[in-house]
Amino acid sequence: MSKCGQFLSGLLHDCKSNIERMTERIPESNYDQLHHFISESPWDCFAVMDLVSEKVYDTLSTKNTSISSEMISIGLVLDESGWEKAGNKSVGVARQYIGQVGKIANGQVGVFASLCDGQQVGLLQGRLYLPKGWVNDKDRCHKAGIPLTEQIYRTKPELAIEILKTLPSTINYDWVGGDCIYGNSLLLRQYLYDNNQPFVVDVGEELGVYLTKPQLYVPAKKQGKGATPTNYVCDEKPIQLKNLIKQIPDEQWEEIAHRKGTKGYLLRKSVILDIHIWKPERKDNIESVQLIISTEVDGSEVKYSLCYSPEGKMPLKTALYRQMQRYWIERAFQNVKEQLGLHQYQVRSWKAWHHHIALSLMALHFILQIQRDSKEDIPLISVADIKLIFAKKLQNNLNSDEGLIKAIMVRHIKRKQDIDRHFKVPK
Repeated sequence: MSKCGQFLSGLLHDCKSNIERMTERIPESNYDQLHHFISESPWDCFAVMDLVSEKVYDTLSTKNTSISSEMISIGLVLDESGWEKAGNKSVGVARQYIGQVGKIANGQVGVFASLCDGQQVGLLQGRLYLPKGWVNDKDRCHKAGIPLTEQIYRTKPELAIEILKTLPSTINYDWVGGDCIYGNSLLLRQYLYDNNQPFVVDVGEELGVYLTKPQLYVPAKKQGKGATPTNYVCDEKPIQLKNLIKQIPDEQWEEIAHRKGTKGYLLRKSVILDIHIWKPERKDNIESVQLIISTEVDGSEVKYSLCYSPEGKMPLKTALYRQMQRYWIERAFQNVKEQLGLHQYQVRSWKAWHHHIALSLMALHFILQIQRDSKEDIPLISVADIKLIFAKKLQNNLNSDEGLIKAIMVRHIKRKQDIDRHFKVPK
């Protein structure tokens, strides 16, 4: 079996997704060789991600006639995912917000893109987020093997744009979605406008908007000394979204089903409005889009999203469906972490991080394809079900007494080496 096959088998096996545990189980595997494959081998991680992207698209673009045309639309959803990491040597590790633990912690964060079709999801691409403290420390970057071209600071929306720009041209999607980190970015929204790309992206409740197009003008110069004004102003004040929602009459809200859950269709109260966004630093550039606001039926869990379609107004039902599709990328993160151990690697370099991510996305697509192929015969088969099957069916060195004893002895040698390294043993 190739080193790639061994690593993928390790991801699907009944063990943590690090090389030590993999080589205990996978026949003919070797720790040093597998570590070299993931950390030093020159294979192109981004070419692998492109291949995975094409495979995911092929899988999800197969038409499913059992659902409505609305539910066949494919969306590309952007999101970030992070996990805690100890120490300060792993590439990109820093004190930053980690969504998995819901607070600022020491960890790594990546920006990811997914494709979803309303029923299933596949992850396409991943880019490591490098905090400013990293890119400003060239020696640290060199030790982590970060290429010179990558030693520049990019925000998460900028990484998302890089993903969109470099996706294979064969991949088509109907709209782009993302949480507030991406929706609040004018840079990302402008990129989507420039490419006539429909989107439904979340924004924060603090965003100020106008219900009518603001009338901009440059004030006349006052008498006396002083520079001639050149900046545009507006007499009307914007309304923050958290205040706008209070002004919407009850009769404008509609209850709409957006997804079928285990206990029936899920409903949300929704409303869509035409709005305009302008800030003084934008000069005379006024952004005219739609805004969808939705809540649970009881009024809880408010979500605000900007909606754009170059073809005209987006129907409320379509906008709500797209707004709620972030559920799928969150499911993908849950599966790839809990079942494939996305965050359980024991490598530190830039190359190793991206190699591990690329193969994790490949393994996740492999499972997605099994689910798609089994849809008719086993409609409820889950990622956990498939992982259980592989855990029991893949060859495992630990099933023999010899393999079990060898694994324990290797663990003991490693434990002694760790003790000797951390404590000076008296002569």
